[in-house]
Amino acid sequence: MRKKILIIVLLLCYHYSNSQIVRPYAGFVTYLHTDFSSSVFLSLKTGGEFKLLKNLRPEIEVSGIIGAPEEFERKTENNIVYEKYSSSATAVNFSICPKIILGNTDELSSYFVILPKYSISNIEAHGKRETFNNAGLVVKNDTKIEKVWDQSFGIGIGYNFNLSDENPDSLCIILDLQGVELGKALDKVRESESRITTKWTFGLGFNYYFNLKKKKS
Repeated sequence: MRKKILIIVLLLCYHYSNSQIVRPYAGFVTYLHTDFSSSVFLSLKTGGEFKLLKNLRPEIEVSGIIGAPEEFERKTENNIVYEKYSSSATAVNFSICPKIILGNTDELSSYFVILPKYSISNIEAHGKRETFNNAGLVVKNDTKIEKVWDQSFGIGIGYNFNLSDENPDSLCIILDLQGVELGKALDKVRESESRITTKWTFGLGFNYYFNLKKKKS
């Protein structure tokens, strides 16, 4: 199902890009979250922008999220580690974004955008528990896998600007507030009393828009 949707999106972008009905794009976002390793989790995305109206350019997007919460240990009274826990999560997201343009794109080479987004996500979490003996050797490995489907809303604010008069491509710097909840799957594989929530996490990233139509000389 996921592969079919991705193929359809890519074919639509390829078919209409030369007519400039659609501009394909690729992007990257880093989200800040102190429960994760290095205090971040990451998102890669690709999709297409549909030029329907001057101030409304809907986007269809496929993205992936990956992150690994901090490991934690359990120790004896003598401060010897006897169990270690680690986990990670990924999500594949299919999103629709009715992007709103603030400004006249015919007169301005740069403008602000508002990016409300609805997403359907397939989230998968992996958990691992290692048990150690008194010599510090691993004597047992236990693993868990949990998969869930979820839907969410998010919103972003971006600043879009053309690269140059010679290069018709553009770059959009985005402050994003994402709503995908990785914790729904992570909490089922982590043997911890603390809970993780990634809903309403801020991130900073960019979209790079490709203008495949050759500029007229």
